[in-house]
Amino acid sequence: MQKRGFIWSLTGIGLLVGFMLTVQISSRPQGASAPVSSYVDLRTEIQAQMQENRILTDEIARQRAQLVQYEAAQGRQSDLLKALQQDKQNIDREAGLTPVSGPGVTITIRFDPNLPYFDKTAGLFDEIADQEIGLIVNQLFANGANAIAINGQRLVTTSSIRLVTSIGGTSTLQVNTVPIVPPYVITAVGDVDRMMAVLTLNNVQAELATMQEDCVITPHRDKNGVTVPGYVGRLPGTWAKEVSGS
Repeated sequence: MQKRGFIWSLTGIGLLVGFMLTVQISSRPQGASAPVSSYVDLRTEIQAQMQENRILTDEIARQRAQLVQYEAAQGRQSDLLKALQQDKQNIDREAGLTPVSGPGVTITIRFDPNLPYFDKTAGLFDEIADQEIGLIVNQLFANGANAIAINGQRLVTTSSIRLVTSIGGTSTLQVNTVPIVPPYVITAVGDVDRMMAVLTLNNVQAELATMQEDCVITPHRDKNGVTVPGYVGRLPGTWAKEVSGS
């Protein structure tokens, strides 16, 4: 009898424990797993942000490298431009396109009827003015002249000094195809001593005097004694065009 009562007591206790476990399990909140899910989502988002940050960092590095390349290229182009500009200035100076100042001489030639002359040479200069002036210019260039102008017309490698006679028989001296009239003024920049020496050696004044031409030679030894202007006008080849091959 006691044994049966003990069994029923154990059965009742088991039922009571089972009931309590059932109530506890059923009363557990449905969102108990939410913290785990939120952690996973947050970690995923952080990883995505880190990946995006790496991509942006790489892009910034690439842009900076490209900027350095551009700056370096710009520097080289700037140096190249300066070199080209310097070359252009040198070429213009050598070609006679820019004014030149410095020590030099001036030679002024004008007709003087009061000078003694020979019948055969009187007025001869008007017939050979281009030859006489051309000879003086060549002597100067060969003896220290760096730049020469005649009545403001700069002489360059393609310049011409010509005596042009019109239909009426009047002769006009042309320099660079530009008519000039007396007095003829030759201005030369260069070694004053050498130029004066060659003019003296060749008796330029005396020879012109025989043709009733007064020749005044004046040395200018100052640093900016005389100025020879740059060449004005179109150079040969201005209108030239490239001919394409057939």
